[in-house]
Amino acid sequence: MNRTNLLHLLRLLRLVTVSLGTTACYSGISGYAPGFDNEASVGDADDQSDAQSPETPPIELECEDIGRQPMRRISSVQYEQILSDVLPASFVAAALEVSSFPRTNIEDGFSTYATANTVSTNESYAIEDTAQAIAQRFYELRAQSVPALLPCLPKAVGDAEIRACIEGFVDEFGARIFRRSLRPAERDIVLDLFESIRDSDSADLGLTAVLQYFLQAPALLYVTESSGEAEQVFVPLGADELAARLALLFTNSAPDAELMAAVSEGRLSTKEDVELQARRLVESPEAVRAFTQFHHEWLRGFALQNEDREHVLLDEASQAVLAGELKDFAAWLLTETDADFRTLMTTRSFSPRPELAPLYAAGADDAGAEPRTGLLSTAAAMSSLAHPNSTSLIERGAFIRNHVLCTPVPPLPPDIDVEGALEDYSDLPTARQRLEPLLSTPQCAGCHVALNPLGFPFEVYDWAGAFRATENGATIDTSAELELGSISGTFADAGELLEAIADTQQARRCYATHWFRYALGRPETPEDQCTLDLIDERFAASGGSVKELLIAIATSDAFRFRRTQESTE
Repeated sequence: MNRTNLLHLLRLLRLVTVSLGTTACYSGISGYAPGFDNEASVGDADDQSDAQSPETPPIELECEDIGRQPMRRISSVQYEQILSDVLPASFVAAALEVSSFPRTNIEDGFSTYATANTVSTNESYAIEDTAQAIAQRFYELRAQSVPALLPCLPKAVGDAEIRACIEGFVDEFGARIFRRSLRPAERDIVLDLFESIRDSDSADLGLTAVLQYFLQAPALLYVTESSGEAEQVFVPLGADELAARLALLFTNSAPDAELMAAVSEGRLSTKEDVELQARRLVESPEAVRAFTQFHHEWLRGFALQNEDREHVLLDEASQAVLAGELKDFAAWLLTETDADFRTLMTTRSFSPRPELAPLYAAGADDAGAEPRTGLLSTAAAMSSLAHPNSTSLIERGAFIRNHVLCTPVPPLPPDIDVEGALEDYSDLPTARQRLEPLLSTPQCAGCHVALNPLGFPFEVYDWAGAFRATENGATIDTSAELELGSISGTFADAGELLEAIADTQQARRCYATHWFRYALGRPETPEDQCTLDLIDERFAASGGSVKELLIAIATSDAFRFRRTQESTE
């Protein structure tokens, strides 16, 4: 078959898969989608193997309530990771090279949020284009890719051999990529698709059609959960749904072989079963994937991927390394340390990559230069919380207040003339001096007395994260006087402030809350208060172990159950 005819057939396959319901659920899905049954998974509702039987014992939650879980689409990072894990290793690079899967844009929260993964019409086309392009590449490389995808094939590959393998492939590949066994109706659709293409053309093209179907199916793209009785307010997740949640939380991917075995053997139904798998996964090499992604997003590392830093110590290569430094730190924390919260916030042992050595060496011998303290003082963190060519002590202070202490500032009053308030101070050498009126002007002070001082200690790090003792020839004053809950007193520099923050229940709870949001793909609700209290208690009892925090989240009511009805309060 020539390239023109192949492209024509692949476009026809797109129409076939759309007619089979493959892409009908893309557009408009955001949280609870109008016109879409959020309590039912894609497929025949009568085929739900995880439905709660009448003999199921009464549900016993540790808490009286949990928040409602929206249906969410997997992120672009998760999509690529799943492809990397389920496709043959020899074909992964070729597949990702032609992918145009829409990038997850984070405006607030994390890439796992349902609200970050809505799909416009153009993006639904991009999803279809990705499946088509990967299928086309697969067919072009079929001499190598078909045997790699179907390991049951003998050395001689023909239509009969592929047909003999297809049912096992559909069952095994489908279960992996859907994160559950195929429903009978879905299985029939896929096998009928294969047979129709095989009868009209060839088995290898039929296999290509099956692959294209899987790569754009809603059961891959969406985390759908439908086990249990809809009449109940709280429903325990089915084993395959728990496996999917665990895999996405710990590995950003589909369930591995052990999780799938636990599902099929009935070893993933109790809280103890979930804890056993969570402990295994948090110690697995794959755990570094989600662990690094969380910290990259929490510290807004994506800002470094979207903007070039204008700095004499940065070139294209070092900027690329800087953009990945938050992930480097998180990987080091998980694999080389005790991985506790205090280490995260206060360690002075992390070593950056050699490409960033000039950045870290800058100003190191200046009087007053201090050792870097924890993740927040890394070059990447300081750079991500700055403008491309200038620092922003307000932005850094706001981040610490909002994202490290979870104490949001009140909304801005209308008609504030900030430029007018600062006009007479614009020629002063340091940012602290230039912004001084914001602390005394009545209409500004209400917010800025709780923002600016949190940013003062970090002004010694410029917009690329390099240390500097002075700005415009004037010494930078890093001291800060704070009265912010448990953060109270005078702090000489960033190190002192971060040491104090690390010891507070407020910061520890805030960090745990961010992990809860990342794991569930949504903000917490009032109904989650009890769950968060228990998670924080277990986090504290562990001495601040981040691994134990993740296990506490995975075994929580909000993770293991779903709420089927809105709160009546």
